[in-house]
Amino acid sequence: MTPAQTDTPVATLPVADARRTRAEILRRLRAHRRRLGAALLTLLGGTAATLATPPVLGGIVDAVADGAGRGRVPALGIALVAATAVGAVLAYAGGRMLVALVQEVLAELREDVFETAVHLPVNTLESSGSSDVVSRVTRDVEAVSEAASDVLPEVTNASFTIGLSLVGLAVLDLRLALAGLLCLPVHVYATRQFLRRSHRVYGDIRRLESARGQSVIEAVRGAESIRAYRTQDHHLDDLAERSVRAIERQRDGVGLRNRFTGLLNAAEFVGLAAVLVTGFALFGSGAVTLGAATAAALYFHRLFGPVGALLGSLDDIQRATVGLSRLVGITDLDRHDVRPEEPAQGAGRRPDIDVKGVSYAYDGGRPALREVSLHVPAGTSLALVGASGSGKSTLARLVAGIGTPDRGSVTVGSAEAPDAPAARYLVTQEVHLFGGTLADNLRLARPDATDEQLRHALREAGAGWALDLDAGLNTVLGAGGSPLDDGSVQHLALARVLLADPPVVVLDEATAESVPQTRALLQGALARVTAGRTSVVVAHRLEQARQADRVLVLRGGEVAEQGTHDELLAAGGEYAALWEAYHRAGPGGGAPVSP
Repeated sequence: MTPAQTDTPVATLPVADARRTRAEILRRLRAHRRRLGAALLTLLGGTAATLATPPVLGGIVDAVADGAGRGRVPALGIALVAATAVGAVLAYAGGRMLVALVQEVLAELREDVFETAVHLPVNTLESSGSSDVVSRVTRDVEAVSEAASDVLPEVTNASFTIGLSLVGLAVLDLRLALAGLLCLPVHVYATRQFLRRSHRVYGDIRRLESARGQSVIEAVRGAESIRAYRTQDHHLDDLAERSVRAIERQRDGVGLRNRFTGLLNAAEFVGLAAVLVTGFALFGSGAVTLGAATAAALYFHRLFGPVGALLGSLDDIQRATVGLSRLVGITDLDRHDVRPEEPAQGAGRRPDIDVKGVSYAYDGGRPALREVSLHVPAGTSLALVGASGSGKSTLARLVAGIGTPDRGSVTVGSAEAPDAPAARYLVTQEVHLFGGTLADNLRLARPDATDEQLRHALREAGAGWALDLDAGLNTVLGAGGSPLDDGSVQHLALARVLLADPPVVVLDEATAESVPQTRALLQGALARVTAGRTSVVVAHRLEQARQADRVLVLRGGEVAEQGTHDELLAAGGEYAALWEAYHRAGPGGGAPVSP
């Protein structure tokens, strides 16, 4: 990645607009309308009980002023304690009910996001960058979860408090309520200014953080190449530049919040001063009692906390809204881009593969494939041979249904490549060991497989060694469990192919991580995996090409030669030269085809 590249991936996953986000959240809440109604009524009851304290305190002031303290003050004191206790209990219960409900709704949303993401076409996820998906299911979910747990009950209670307090002021005297509303213009101005800018600022922060994370992921993945080319300083400078941009935007967000908070404080003092002056004037004219004026001041003073909480929480609400928009954007893909998978047909129909005039370029750059055509008859194998960068892996992935050609078509049986991915199985040179037991790792290919079927697949793939681990199928692998080298992990991946039993299998240098001690073992597993299936194999060693029914040689994204092993040797072309160099490398299987 060069500094000239943009801060966001070339193609980003969609973000839902505000209307769509509201509609989706309301739809999910309507499914729990009874529980939601019960929680809100409980919170309203708690707020009403708590707001009984200002008139009770005003009554105490009037009782003392009238000299009737001995009889009325104790009773009013008991009422004050009771109102406070009831309000606290109901507020606590209502808050727990609301948080439990919202967290349940959020859990459903999170599960839908994850389910949609794992079923999206791989090229859709790769084109958007790994960090975009990771940031949505981590930081965005975290922002929404924090708002749901901490902010939502507080906002709900604050809204009820504000509404009931204004009613209480109006009951005491409408002029007192109008005086309190003098703070409203300042609140409106502060809120509009904050909302106008904050959504964009927080959206920018999320995108910049995603770009920064993508830079880290790419550097980690390409660590060996970075060390080989000694470009560490370049990548560190790129990461530093992205980090500075993210921090500068975060600083903009902090300044925005500080200005907002300052205006809120100014509005509170304007309103309280207006209520005190109005109360003093009304008491002086005999329009209200001292207790009523005191209750009015207490009512408005009680608004400081709720109004500050309500408007101050807009900061958290905006962050949560941005997160929700990004999450709903992924779930909406479920309606448009996720296709139902067709079941693999295993030992049934063995489809043929037709590639006609396929051209493909990554992100509009230099073409990786140019007008490639080939035919793989049903039940036969094709080996792809060529130097690094010749287009072998790109062609294999298109055949596997990952990505769509820019021109031409890839057809498997009667279906074009993107339409029936479950009928094809791709094993790449990248090793993937998932946390869990050996059985868990195998059942990724066939969740309903019995233990005996797992053992049979391991033995059939020549991976019986896995059954000799400490706990057999229950052996925990990965971090904190039994370590496996990369060749062993690839061996398990080949055993998963036998469990899935797909009619078409695509192997992209699936034995690349083998060492001399395990090379023959993995070659045997490869032969068992491709036997009787329509298969495309990206050959890591030319021995794999000799075992294939046909060989296709790629050079610069174009077909250089194709035919059987013997035909290509007889032709004396590029494949024959590679074969001669392969054998000159000496015994032990020869050197890799593409260094």
